[in-house]
Parts: sequence; C-alpha cells; structure tokens
Amino acid sequence: MSGIPKLALPTCAALAFLLGCGGSSTSSAPTGTLTLTLSSDNLPGFSQVVVSLDKVEGTQDGSRWLNLGSPQTTVDLMALQNGHGVVILNAAKVYSGTYTQFRLTWGTKNYNSAINLPAYVIPEGGAGQVLAMPTTTVVKGSATLPSNGSAQALIMLSGDQGVLTAPASATPYRFNATGQAFDATNCGRITGQVAGPNGKLAGVEVLAQTVDGVGLATLARRAVSDASGAFELDGLPSGAIYYLAAQPLNCQAQAAAPGTLAAGATLNANLTFTAPVTSGTLVLAITPKSSDTQGTWGELRQSLATGAGAQNLIIRSRTAIIGASQDTVSFLSVAPGTYGVTAQRSTSGAAPVPNNGSQQAVAAGGTTNATLAF
Repeated sequence: MSGIPKLALPTCAALAFLLGCGGSSTSSAPTGTLTLTLSSDNLPGFSQVVVSLDKVEGTQDGSRWLNLGSPQTTVDLMALQNGHGVVILNAAKVYSGTYTQFRLTWGTKNYNSAINLPAYVIPEGGAGQVLAMPTTTVVKGSATLPSNGSAQALIMLSGDQGVLTAPASATPYRFNATGQAFDATNCGRITGQVAGPNGKLAGVEVLAQTVDGVGLATLARRAVSDASGAFELDGLPSGAIYYLAAQPLNCQAQAAAPGTLAAGATLNANLTFTAPVTSGTLVLAITPKSSDTQGTWGELRQSLATGAGAQNLIIRSRTAIIGASQDTVSFLSVAPGTYGVTAQRSTSGAAPVPNNGSQQAVAAGGTTNATLAF
C-alpha cells in the first residue's frame, strides 16, 4: 500500500436539475456559487482511511436531488482531520436556495493510483486492508445559497463509528461514517497545543464537547495533536459553550476552561499534562453485538476541574470491535482512578442511543473488565 495520497482538487461541474414529472419552464431558476469542503474527525485505531469520492448531490426538499458536481478524488480521511479539509466543489454554479441534505456517491476506482484500491484502511501498527464501502452516504445540515450570491459549506464526518471492525466477517473493515453539513459562516474553530513535562506532545486525541443543563457531555469534535503538539477542531457551530478534555496514554486527564464560540471566531485552549503514571487497562464488553446496520462505541468519563467548576467530561472514546457474541472496546494505558463507563449505539445513521453506564475503578498495573447491555 502507498502512503497518504496527494489530495486531488476537483474541477467545477455543471448542474443538472432533476425536474418532477409534467410541466416545463421557459425561465431560468436563480443560481449562485457553492464551495463545499470535506473534513473529518479523527478515526481512532487507524493511521490511514482512504476513500474515493465520485459525485456530490444536494436536495432542498428532501426528495429531488441536484447533481452539484463530480469531484472524482481519492482522499485519506486521517489527513483531513485537525483542520485540514479538502475542497471538493470550488465555486460551483448551482441553484440557489437552502440545501438540507447532501449525498456523497463513493467511487469504485482510486483516482490517484491505478494500482491501489479505491478504499482501504491501515490499522495502527498493521498492514493495509480492504475497506467495504456503501454506495452512498447522506449527511444532513443546512446551507443557504442566495440568488446571485455565494456560500461555503462544510461536510464533517464523525469519528464515533467511522470504520466498523469485525475480524470474523468476510468484510472485516466496513465504512459506517455519519456526518453533518454546516454553513461555514456559522461555524468557528478551537486551536491549541498539548504539552507534557518534557515538551510538546504529539498523537494526543483532544475532544471538544458540549454539556447540557443536567451535566451530560456530548462529543462534538475530535482531533489528534500533530508533531508540534498543535491541534485544531473546526466546523464547530457557533453560539455553544465548548469544553476540551484529553487523556494521553499513562497520564491523568485534564480539561481546559470552557469558552463560547462566535461565528467565524477562533478560541485558543492549551492542555498541559504532568509526569506519566503507572496505568491500567479497562476492557468493556457490550451486548448484544452490533448488527450490520449498527455502529457502537464506548466512552470513558471523569469529573475534571475546568476553571469554571468541575464537569463530568468525556476523556476517551473508541469504536467497538464486533465479535461473535459481543462488542469489545479496550482502553489501554488508563491512569488509575474512577471512571464513568458508557456506550452508545446508532442504527443506520439514526441518533445514537446511550445505555445507563456504570462506575469503574482502574488500578495501576491491573485490568478492569466491565459489561454494558443495550
């Protein structure tokens, strides 16, 4: 397998509007120019997740689909996290109005290399494997294009269940990502650096999340710090209060002070961790096992000081591995302490359903086993 492919930018494509049966029009519908960017959360457990994108469509009424363009590009989603999105439609002339859904048609060829697969994954520390792809993925969201104007929209793929792993299956790696579309002008970003006692820390997953009125944290975005310790979490809807938390391997978790994100604004939040500690392992079994249409993930939560009061925040999140009778999530190098352990499951991209969770203590050098049921 090759390394990260060069990101190919698409050319503008003419729009073909799918008219309903009967009738015709002698006047032109109003148009504008749409720029569409594809980005991704971090996908834990993989060093590369390569997919090929053939076509992008949009709908304004939920039934008629407009062909927005044919990017015909192959990208590594792991290279699109941390603020490195790729433009898949560049000022394409399309019909104006409010788009409520976008449909991505995945390609059946690798547009960067004739000898490489159109979709594959490289697990961390492993070799390349075929990635089974759906024909299409539909993402919901709202982006309004004014007549004779322009708009910028962002499609952000979620990392919660981006790739499903089922070792005993004929297709052990299956693309199951959900996503959301955002009007870029109504979003902001959070940037910062991760540091330890001996300098900047690379490879640390930073989790941006919101907290509701009863203290329940929901993951909004995730990215991994780069070689310089820097991270960027983009495509965050404005107006919300965001909390940042992380737990590097063998370190106690930390949180940053919360901040309210304004449209087009950038918040800065740094995280600094103390010396490593002797850690343990927490293995979560989830029953029953996921079906072919489900994605399941496990979360570790911990009460952390934020500078604005303590909050019970998500510090680790990982997609489950589907086994013969149960799903399994292994959290390695977890600092000793007490954690809230939760799992969430989504069927066919629907809103996830959480279970009640449990409290589990992790001891230095030991393994804690927990079971959660849906």
